[in-house]
Amino acid sequence: MNNEIAKLLAEMERSIEDQYLSRQERKDLKALLKELNFNDADNSWLLSKFRDLALEASAGTESQHLLSWFYEGAKLVLGSKGENSETKGRAYFSPGDACRDAILYQLANAKASVDICVFTISDDIISEAILAAHQRGLRVRIITDNDKAFDMGSDVDYLHENGIPLRTDHTKAHMHHKFALFDSTFLITGSYNWTRSAASSNYENIVVLEDADLIRSFKNEFGRLWTSLA
Repeated sequence: MNNEIAKLLAEMERSIEDQYLSRQERKDLKALLKELNFNDADNSWLLSKFRDLALEASAGTESQHLLSWFYEGAKLVLGSKGENSETKGRAYFSPGDACRDAILYQLANAKASVDICVFTISDDIISEAILAAHQRGLRVRIITDNDKAFDMGSDVDYLHENGIPLRTDHTKAHMHHKFALFDSTFLITGSYNWTRSAASSNYENIVVLEDADLIRSFKNEFGRLWTSLA
């Protein structure tokens, strides 16, 4: 097992040299993953390795290609299991990277639209993934709260300045939702704030759901807020 893991890590390091995960590299990595037959804990560890390699390589460089490399790696780790699973929901918990990685996975795999309704966004890794989805041509919309928009480290103005439509709640109360819809097919919701501290320190959770009735309810709530905050 140790030899196979070492071979897998070496293949990952070779693949990142040109910041592109080619078809042959994906095929080789997929074969190694099939041979290793990782469990959920192993997959979480491997996702962290993909992310850490991308972050290390991104220092002082443009991040777009490295984000694509990470997304392709995430699809390798999570994609085949998701395709074969009969479950319609999955839970993730922090501290740790599981919640963030689940959000990144959905952002990477969305094909048409991403509607985000969250109290705050200050995790730069998630923010860059949101921007990458927008730059791929997806319709991305964000609803957030005005109090948190002015916090140090908030990325909502940065995302808006780069062309992503934004609606902000300016009432005395808080827009405290934390959910997102992907292609009106997948729903992420839970206590998890899209912040660095939520991954590094806080006890948080999200669930990823495919239930059509729940998605319809959250989609209606997003539409109601989007219209009311215009």
